[in-house]
Order: sequence, then C-alpha cells, then structure tokens
Amino acid sequence: MTVTAKKLLDEAVKRSGRRSTVQLVEGFARVQSRDDTSTGLSRLFGMGEVPLKIYLTLVMLTRKSPHVMYKIAPDHYWAELLGYEELNEADPIPGSGTRRVKRAMAALAAADAAGVHWISREKIRGRGWQIEVTHPPGEHRAPWITLPLELWSHGWINVMSARALYVYLGLRLVLAGRPDDHGVHVSSWDRDRLLIKDDTWQRGVNELKELKLVRCDVARVAVDRWSADLRKRQVYFLNNLYLKDNESPLEPVTKK
Repeated sequence: MTVTAKKLLDEAVKRSGRRSTVQLVEGFARVQSRDDTSTGLSRLFGMGEVPLKIYLTLVMLTRKSPHVMYKIAPDHYWAELLGYEELNEADPIPGSGTRRVKRAMAALAAADAAGVHWISREKIRGRGWQIEVTHPPGEHRAPWITLPLELWSHGWINVMSARALYVYLGLRLVLAGRPDDHGVHVSSWDRDRLLIKDDTWQRGVNELKELKLVRCDVARVAVDRWSADLRKRQVYFLNNLYLKDNESPLEPVTKK
C-alpha cells in the first residue's frame, strides 16, 4: 500500500460516481444449478490474484451501461494503483508489476473456461487501450454481494491475497444484510456452493482474521436451515465498521 496507490485508489473511487457499495449478483459467486461446475468468481480466482483484483476494480469504475472505461490509462497505472509497482518519478520505467498487469489484461480479454470474455479492449491510436467490462450476468435480486467502497479507498484490496478476497466475497454473500453483531455458521454445503475448497477457505479466513476484517466465535447453532439440532459450531462475523473506519496495513498478511 504505497503513497501512490493510496492517491490513485482515492481518485478512482471518486471518479466511479458510486455512493457506498458495488453490488454483484449472487450467481457471480454461488452455483445456481446442479449442472454448474464453476462460477465467474471461481474462474477469476483460478486466473490468479492480478486478474481478479483488476476485474473487481474495473467493475467498480464502470457503474453505468455500457460499462466502458472512457478514461484511457496505461498498464503501469493499474500496477501502481494496486501496489504492484512504485515507479521512480525521475526515471519512470515500468517493470515487473506492469508486466503482471499486461498478462492479466490479456487473460481477462481472452475467453475463460466458460467462454466468457471479462473485458474487451480497443486500441485507440496514440492513446492506448479503451476497455469495456463484462459485468457478471444473472438475476438482479437479493441476496447481493455488496462490496464497500472502502475496500478500495482504504487500500484493503491491495493487502488481500486472491484466496482472502475469494473468501471475503463468499462471506459477504452468506452474511448479506446482517449487521456486524450477527454471525452465521458456514457449512460444508455452503462452501461447496461457493466452490471454495477447504484449504482455501481456512487459509483465507486466517488472513482475514489477521487483517481484523473477520472474527470467529463458537456458538450453538443448527448446521443449516432445515435442521433443529443445535450444536457448538464455528460462527463467522464481518467487521464492516472496522473496514470502513480504518486504513489497511502497509503490507499484506500472508498466512501459511
């Protein structure tokens, strides 16, 4: 989370025209039919951290249809915004962070395993690439994945790993509409519908706990809405107020 990243993230959120959150449809993260073998989120996670973060940021920036980025930015802009690079002002030569962004943009523009092109790019002579973003398709109804704008403006997206971000979006869907003092048990069935493997889930939760964005407790709860059998189980809470009131740490937290 560099000085430049902080400035660029603040400017990006203001430029987006959004007031409080980014809303993503349920089907972006949760399977909707028995035939689904992936979700948009699971496929983006499989592409890696940089494509996932760039895509979510592009969605944040393209609020209105046709979801086009009218302000053309070079690849090193995205590298500096997401903290992958801090260019020397006296000799601003893009390096490895910009190369990672170039690969991520190419991956997002190519068809993924489900044939989805997450972005399309048009080369504008003398200016660079103009980007149009494919927002997640699906029914526009509750529940939503609501991402607070402070995820960007306070730099939290820059210090999360791909797995922490994947788990965070899943938790925001499962806990949709609940205040900070209302938790929920996330069963193996819930995780299966989110297509999050047990190892990814546990490591992602550990990172989010270290960042103080999630907390866990043990309570007597039913395993699902069809059961009346109350047992002691892990219950998860989101620390939304902490995320909104605090800046992210300067460095990522990596839990093994």
